[in-house]
Amino acid sequence: MTMATVIDPSAIELKPGSGQMLNDKQKGKYWHIMYQEQHVGKVYIDYFKNEILGRHPAIEIFINQAFQGRQIGRFAYRKACEESKLKKIYMHARKSNTASIRAAYEAGFRTIENPLFKQVVMLWTKSSEAVK
Repeated sequence: MTMATVIDPSAIELKPGSGQMLNDKQKGKYWHIMYQEQHVGKVYIDYFKNEILGRHPAIEIFINQAFQGRQIGRFAYRKACEESKLKKIYMHARKSNTASIRAAYEAGFRTIENPLFKQVVMLWTKSSEAVK
């Protein structure tokens, strides 16, 4: 298996999308992830509610299959969090989704330990610094 070429983060940009796909159209945001004018994925920050965290902003990211494994996710996670102007953002992932968990960690998210969580839950805070 060959390793995918890592893309220079300076070549990635986020372009705002419209809010029709969001739960909270007033506060939620999403961006198209662009690389050399190609659409390579999407990143969303939207508001969700659950019994443990209550109403909270959470991030979701989708990278097109042809661009996975190139470290685009870690840049998009960090950039979207910074552009959102929020102080705290959560990320939820299946335990088996190691690529997203690793990308979020590299972007500055840290795991929240709670035996009630059925998934991995991570938190980014404004003071977090992405590991370079």
